[in-house]
Amino acid sequence: MNRLRMVLPIVLLLVAAVLLTIDAISVQQSRPNFIVIVADDLSWNDIGAYGNNDVYTPNIDELADRGMRFTSAFLTTSSCSASRASILTGKYPHSNGLVNLHQKLPASEATLGQLLGAAGYFTGAAGKWHIGGLVKGQFDVVRDVTYDDVSSDWLELLRDRPKNKPFFLWLAAHDPHRPHDRGEAFARYYDHRSFELPAGYVDGKGLRRELLAYYLEVSSFDRDVGLVREELAQQGILDDTLVLIMSDNGRPFPRGKLSLYDAGIKTPFIVHWPKGVTVPTDYPFLLSAVDVAPTLLELAGASVPADIEGSSFARVFAEPQRKLRDYVFAERNWHVEPAHERAVRSLNFLYKENQYPRGGDCRDTPFGSTIVHKALVKAHREGRLTETQEACFADERPAVELFAVSDDGVDFRNLADDATYAPVRREMAAQLREWRRSTGDFDFRPEAASSPLAPGAPQQ
Repeated sequence: MNRLRMVLPIVLLLVAAVLLTIDAISVQQSRPNFIVIVADDLSWNDIGAYGNNDVYTPNIDELADRGMRFTSAFLTTSSCSASRASILTGKYPHSNGLVNLHQKLPASEATLGQLLGAAGYFTGAAGKWHIGGLVKGQFDVVRDVTYDDVSSDWLELLRDRPKNKPFFLWLAAHDPHRPHDRGEAFARYYDHRSFELPAGYVDGKGLRRELLAYYLEVSSFDRDVGLVREELAQQGILDDTLVLIMSDNGRPFPRGKLSLYDAGIKTPFIVHWPKGVTVPTDYPFLLSAVDVAPTLLELAGASVPADIEGSSFARVFAEPQRKLRDYVFAERNWHVEPAHERAVRSLNFLYKENQYPRGGDCRDTPFGSTIVHKALVKAHREGRLTETQEACFADERPAVELFAVSDDGVDFRNLADDATYAPVRREMAAQLREWRRSTGDFDFRPEAASSPLAPGAPQQ
């Protein structure tokens, strides 16, 4: 009896420890895994799931058909480095310090790698990194891949992860960034002669061939997405994993990448998560890239830092008719050339303020050597462009721009001085002013215009 009395407490402690361990494992397993797959230079409507009947994207389309398709999701900028940092931190570029192309995200900024890691997640990144090395240590693993074919690195990271933890993986593609020299395997799915061309472009063999080369790389990206889905299914964790597919900025054509128009900052945004999205649906309301970080943190049961500027949209998976935002905001800073633009977007209007008096998007562009741009220049010189197309060649961009938008994108007629839209201009100007004030935005400084580490950015 005495021996039993001595042994019993030990047995009870062991049982309690086992139960606690089982409970901890259960909690871990009940939290979703997260995979964010980021395309490089992909506009929102250049995949089949968003109504493009010319592009071949069966894998993404299937995930959209079985998940939630967000039809009004916007990035905070249309420049690669700054956009990626904004998604990972939940903060606007001027707030997290990575404002311009090729800058480094400061080590003091907490990314999802650090925040989810502290919550018990394995965190890894593979593919294009492009936000500097100061925050790589916030992830358990970073495979900074500089070559185009990243799918093997994605799959190895997924296979080599610890199996006793939920995980967050940041999988970043190089497709469909220029040069467009991949994707030939998908050529049989395309006939460029029948393409429906993006609005505002000048038709011709050159444009169609360049659009084809771009679409082929979109298909290459789609293939890699399909490989990730297959691996998740083989591991038996597809249902437990929230897969988010999006882009860092729009297509690398005039009025796309680098612009604050829809072709530049509106992103495909698809969530496939069988346990969380049980009924396929669309979410029609506004969403910002800064909302990604707080959403994943909430779903992980982790605290959301007070300095995160986005808002969680976790509730919309159960309530897809819940509107969370009336406006989204975006900025344009140095990327190869100086710029300082700020924009606010509603469902119906885009309002922009330009502090740097640079010309129109077609007058001086880093994509000036492209066939698309050359065709526009030729038509401009020959007087064959419409009034809104001609605005692309303006010598100086207006200080204020107001555009109506529709499902097809921006109507480039500037309504800023139209008395009919004066109330809209006043309201959106007030919203932009308050956003700039509350987030500590900076004004343009001419003396720093040519520097990639300029205005408002920390010197690294």
